[in-house]
Amino acid sequence: MNIFSVFSTQGSQGLGAVKGVEAAQSAKAAARQEGVGEVHDAVTLSVDAVKAADSTADIRFDRVNAIKAAIADGSYETADKLDIALDRLLDRVG
Repeated sequence: MNIFSVFSTQGSQGLGAVKGVEAAQSAKAAARQEGVGEVHDAVTLSVDAVKAADSTADIRFDRVNAIKAAIADGSYETADKLDIALDRLLDRVG
């Protein structure tokens, strides 16, 4: 579900809408062909979320930094990891 504001939501999508790594890579390639240099994502956190994050003391920064590096170099999201996540999701739903 995409939440755009407190008063506007976009309904949930079926599992057919779940895209894998290949779809993301294909979208990046298409964007390059259309002249789009880079695509950037953004996240905005509420004041409560920032306060909650500041009060959390048990963050493993070594692990966080390793995951950030893997995301940056494109090695974090693999087809195997996505399959495992989808299986876990289906186990919870089903």
